[in-house]
Amino acid sequence: MVSDDLAMLVPERIKQFDAIILNNTSGAWITPTDVQMHTEEFRRLGADKEAVEEALRKTFLDYVANGGGLVVIHFALAGNQHWPQFRKLAGGTFTGHPWSEDVGVTVQDPQYPLAAAFGGKDFRLTDEIYEYGPPFDRSKLRVLMSLEPATSSMGVAWINRKDGSFGHREELYRNPQVMQLYLDAIQFATGEPVAPTEPRGGPPNRVVPGTDPAPGLSGFVSLFDGKDLAGWTADPRIWSVKDSTITGQTTAGVTVKENNFLIWKDESEDFELRLKFRLEGGNSGIYFRAHTRPPGRQKGEPLVGMQADFSADGRWTGVIMEYTLREVLAERGQKGIIDESGRKQVTGTLGDPKRLLEMVKPGEWNDYTVLARGGQIKLSINDVVMCELDDKDAKCLTRGWLGLHVHVGPAMRV
Repeated sequence: MVSDDLAMLVPERIKQFDAIILNNTSGAWITPTDVQMHTEEFRRLGADKEAVEEALRKTFLDYVANGGGLVVIHFALAGNQHWPQFRKLAGGTFTGHPWSEDVGVTVQDPQYPLAAAFGGKDFRLTDEIYEYGPPFDRSKLRVLMSLEPATSSMGVAWINRKDGSFGHREELYRNPQVMQLYLDAIQFATGEPVAPTEPRGGPPNRVVPGTDPAPGLSGFVSLFDGKDLAGWTADPRIWSVKDSTITGQTTAGVTVKENNFLIWKDESEDFELRLKFRLEGGNSGIYFRAHTRPPGRQKGEPLVGMQADFSADGRWTGVIMEYTLREVLAERGQKGIIDESGRKQVTGTLGDPKRLLEMVKPGEWNDYTVLARGGQIKLSINDVVMCELDDKDAKCLTRGWLGLHVHVGPAMRV
């Protein structure tokens, strides 16, 4: 049945449907009109518009809570923004569509039935990009597909959300794969096919074949097997395995014109990373939740994003940096916060920066732990907390690539 009659939501009618499809239902649409208030169905719900609206809202929520399906298509995501329960039910709300262009789409759950239309493979399309605002939260949702911001010629700086989202163009409603996706979603909402619905957060963990977590690290996965750089993208002039150790090195004869990266094959979101490092000269560090530079947009190294730094002179050791983006986010010894507007503020101290640096052993092996949970970032070296950051900025990178780097400049080995 196709209808824009609000009376379809009264208790005696709504129960006949297996699912409700909201197609472009933007605005505050659970709002009875004067005409509807004169009908018998609405009079039974209440004496005034406020009472009727409250009753319709309850009926709608009860319908979904009792197993009724719900499909939200296109601009329906902008509906009922004044109603928190609806925004929560939809998983988020529309905040804008700043441009239209060819973009890459990552299929994050390739084996999921609703991704079957695309064969479980990443793809490209031309679309008008939607962005989702609160309460969009991956910890409460099962995200099947997302935009890869690095494939956008607009660049990551123009994208407020870093979770990825996409919206509308007329021709997509004639695209067989998109139409199959809609059909599969509608059938899923009515009960077939059956598929898991629990939130998955970030991408699934993948273990490098033939490797196991180190003893005592239950729940961790190894990103290096001690033999080769399987799973990593590397410049073989700079990166190799020596003495069962990942090694990045420049010399007087082998130099780099820009920072050079070793990049892991999968993106990361919330994680705890543990490694040991030893640095001889120069500057290095760990990039995380990083994004690739859009092709042709700007010269420079391939990644931009957060860094857990360390340097031979100690200046950058234990510092959270976002090179070429928001620059220094937290110095060694600082507890800091970045508010929603991007304003940085130091909220506490973890110790004197010089004394903290004394905990690091120059030229020797040091333990480095990077903990990232949403906007909460903590760096520790040799079990000593170096800095903490609570990042509430809309520009906060919450997902991206993991990489190690050697810095342009004098010869060095890490």
